[in-house]
Amino acid sequence: MKRLVTKEMTVTRLLLCALLFAPCLAAEATITSIFKEPVVGKITKLDVQGRLEVEVKGSEVPERVPLDEVEEVSFGFKGDERKPEEAPLRVYLVNGDILHGSAEDGPADDEDVFLLKGTRFGTLSIRLDTVKRIEVVRNVQPNVLPELDPEAKKPHDISYFADPVEADPSAELVRVVKDGLWLYNEHLDEDNLAGNKFPWTRIRGVVCYRGDYKPYDKLMAISTLRDGSVLTGVVKKWGDGKLTVEHTVLKKEVLLEENALISVTMKNGRYVYLSDIEFGEKPDERPFYLPSEFNYDDYLFKVRKDQAQGGGPLSIRGKVYPKGLGVHAISRLSFDLNRGYKRFLADLGLDDSAGDLGSVEFKVYADGKLVYESGVLRRTTGVKAIDLDVLNVSKLVLEVTAADNADIQDRANWANAKLVR
Repeated sequence: MKRLVTKEMTVTRLLLCALLFAPCLAAEATITSIFKEPVVGKITKLDVQGRLEVEVKGSEVPERVPLDEVEEVSFGFKGDERKPEEAPLRVYLVNGDILHGSAEDGPADDEDVFLLKGTRFGTLSIRLDTVKRIEVVRNVQPNVLPELDPEAKKPHDISYFADPVEADPSAELVRVVKDGLWLYNEHLDEDNLAGNKFPWTRIRGVVCYRGDYKPYDKLMAISTLRDGSVLTGVVKKWGDGKLTVEHTVLKKEVLLEENALISVTMKNGRYVYLSDIEFGEKPDERPFYLPSEFNYDDYLFKVRKDQAQGGGPLSIRGKVYPKGLGVHAISRLSFDLNRGYKRFLADLGLDDSAGDLGSVEFKVYADGKLVYESGVLRRTTGVKAIDLDVLNVSKLVLEVTAADNADIQDRANWANAKLVR
């Protein structure tokens, strides 16, 4: 009996070692594109013509999908339950990327760089001048800290929020280390150029003054990771269960495992997202019960680009969308197409952050003519996918109206709304 147990233990250990050190196997993906039906299979490579080669079960001939026609590559994985002890920080980069992880001590000879260790993307080296904000998960909810005016003339580069606040919240972010960060205030620290160290337990977050980020015109991949992180880059390689992107801000290649991804959304291909273009007119948004002194500039529920009305990611029935428009009924948005597009596509629905009382209707107008009506949608309603002909249309108007219960909890999403050229 003793020898039998020993053999079983040996076999178990060998199997565990094989699993740990085996190369990452390609996950089965669903590739949706603008010109063909979804393709399901394993991505074997990105060929020299910029096409994803997909091994489809039951077929000896691989499918090839041009990368600039791809809308989304999804892998069917659900998001992780994020644990503050594993990923205590939310780091927002100037291009809008969000990274969840823990700070590590960076190189001793370069204080302008720190290391962020994620549960799904490994360890990234991050320059401080690429950081828009850092939030401590335990101490503050996402997007609660105020945005700062990038045009304001300030003698400092950040505002920080600590408990208790013992200094004027105006400082320079000097260094980020494993157990906290260093801040320097010229009025308080004077000759103490190293600044003062704040442990993470005291910090709610820092918000940085940064200039406007100019997005790339290249074909980009927006990778949504299972830990909630979002990484944007140019696809360099794809195959054998791995995706390599050149990050737009970090200026380095990042290797991502397919089993760490929920989806990859393509941008700047043969279509344009509405969240990346200007409104034709100022958005017409207001509450259901309009007060006589209503001032739009003070309205709390203005349209959000690539975010839900609650400030988090756009999400409908558990599916997270990296692109789109988050609105609150009553909302009316217009776009000048100038007869330059053929189709309008979007997924419609109430955001998952909306309450049970939420109920809305989506409407689309082309040159003043009503071309689509969704009927009443609630949070429990499935996603409504639309694909409308907008050939020769000059003006597109998207409207969300309140249904039952006035406009209570009416957070609605035009998810992945795009125009095909």
